[in-house]
Amino acid sequence: MEIVVEKMALIRENQNPKNTTLNLDIDWSVEYKDTDQRKIRYDIILKSKESWDLSFKIGGLLILNEFEDFIQKECSQILFHHACTILMNVISLTKNSNYELMNDVVSSTINL
Repeated sequence: MEIVVEKMALIRENQNPKNTTLNLDIDWSVEYKDTDQRKIRYDIILKSKESWDLSFKIGGLLILNEFEDFIQKECSQILFHHACTILMNVISLTKNSNYELMNDVVSSTINL
């Protein structure tokens, strides 16, 4: 099976938590379309329940190989694992960072 990610969205109201360990209690759901085809459309949504206000959505395609059957429970578990990995990478990429820029005239700090 091939997993294709066509779009994703991360919605969060607050900055990343400042502690070094991030404990996310995730509620998730998967919706499938065209389950009788070799290419199955999916939308998976991950939402944090308590400590951090976060919504993450991925939409795309599952492309089944010639002799593979669509087994919803197994595909959902694989998509959940895949989405969690992507989410943690996106959180890591979007953390706040400070950079100090210096030239001959002005020195400034930029917060990203």
